Amino acid sequence: MFRVFTILCFIIFIVTDIYSIEINDSTKVDSTYIKIMQEMTIERIILVGNDKTKDEVILREMQLQEGGKFNLEYLENDVKRLYNLGLFNRVDVVPAPLSSSKINLVFEFEEGFYFLPIPQGGIKEGSLKKIWGGVNFLWKNFRGRNETLNMSFGVGYEPFISVSYLNPWIFGNSHYFFQTSFRYSRTYPRSVGNADSTGVIFNKNEVPTYIMNDMMGDIRIGKYFGKNTSVSALLQFNSIYTSEYQPGRTVSQDGLDVFPTAGLDFTYDTRDYSKFATYGSYYYLKLSRSGLFHKDIDLNKFRFDLRRFIPIKLTNDYALVLSGRINSVLSFGGGEIPVYLKESIGYDNLIRGWDNFVLMGEDKLLGSLELRIPLLKPFYVKGSDHFIIRKVPLANKFSYRYGVYATLFFDLGGVWGRKEQIYDSQFKNGFGAGLNLLLPFDFVARVDFGLRKINKDDFKGQLIMSLDASF
Repeated sequence: MFRVFTILCFIIFIVTDIYSIEINDSTKVDSTYIKIMQEMTIERIILVGNDKTKDEVILREMQLQEGGKFNLEYLENDVKRLYNLGLFNRVDVVPAPLSSSKINLVFEFEEGFYFLPIPQGGIKEGSLKKIWGGVNFLWKNFRGRNETLNMSFGVGYEPFISVSYLNPWIFGNSHYFFQTSFRYSRTYPRSVGNADSTGVIFNKNEVPTYIMNDMMGDIRIGKYFGKNTSVSALLQFNSIYTSEYQPGRTVSQDGLDVFPTAGLDFTYDTRDYSKFATYGSYYYLKLSRSGLFHKDIDLNKFRFDLRRFIPIKLTNDYALVLSGRINSVLSFGGGEIPVYLKESIGYDNLIRGWDNFVLMGEDKLLGSLELRIPLLKPFYVKGSDHFIIRKVPLANKFSYRYGVYATLFFDLGGVWGRKEQIYDSQFKNGFGAGLNLLLPFDFVARVDFGLRKINKDDFKGQLIMSLDASF
């Protein structure tokens, strides 16, 4: 089973894109004029409706340039990048021919809320007893330059508070970016003990939780190379405390560990929509070192997250999406690894069908295959026509995005210790079907029914719900 799964994932990540590019829904172009337009020169790019957003924020995202040739593929990619900024509810493009050889492109924008409290919440570990809720105070497009100020908090199960600042584009054409954040959280992890923790599986209902308080501050600076590739460096400081000390929960016997972490990461992202992609790739690599000059913590980690989304066209305007993801962490170095630096499968990253279980070790490998079936392709509802929002002042002036996808999925994962080999791990797998609901404010609600095999003839099913699907 593991070999078959590995081969399927490998095929997904190496296959060349075999789909033809479609006209974006928000690009108003009659197909009969496409060939003619491809030969036209762009006289002007006219931006309309970006009352807050600076023109340079929009233009720097675009491959199309004034004086250059019109290119439909560039236009579609430009529209998707503008959506991924998260600044606009709608982006429409109207071509305006001037002659047989020249054309203007009119970009019409509907800007979203830039300063608003966004309700947030979730159901952790798929349990209705572990509901949390809060508010994300988000000031997007600060100064009209796509900078983001953020203050977020959650109450209920595993409360937290965080503040952050992001500037995604500094130093002009050099395109560096800068981010800094601070976070405090209280979590309720589980541990089966230091002696057995190199690679174990346990039922969450049979292992009691304990309280872990975590304070973290970080600074990140990076650089983009082209539109899709970036490299960044991170310096982070952690303070981990538990009043319920046991060996393995912290390195220090007083229950308090304070240490820095430094890291380098690489990102390549060509997804059409970062929250719920229907085509493209996402490759993330990171090398980090925790402890640095700390006498007790001396740990290196290499992690990668590879995702691939391949449309399978059935008709000109309908396509299934074959999605694959491989996520792995490899640890190396000396010293003890406390519970909070171990790797786990079974909290936010589940093997669906094994929702009640946690796999905990020092290294891990988790993979997923999904077939996404559009039931309602993404569409927009004007606030004035929205049955809930139409009577709400201000909110009824905007558009809201919805969509529904059915999914068939297969998950497989395992953990092991630094002194073990990957084949020493007992991999678990689950499979099933579900629904993904695309909701306003970039929420992707997910309801999955996962199955796992208990013995030769019996299976056990589980219902898993989430308000913020990550894959």
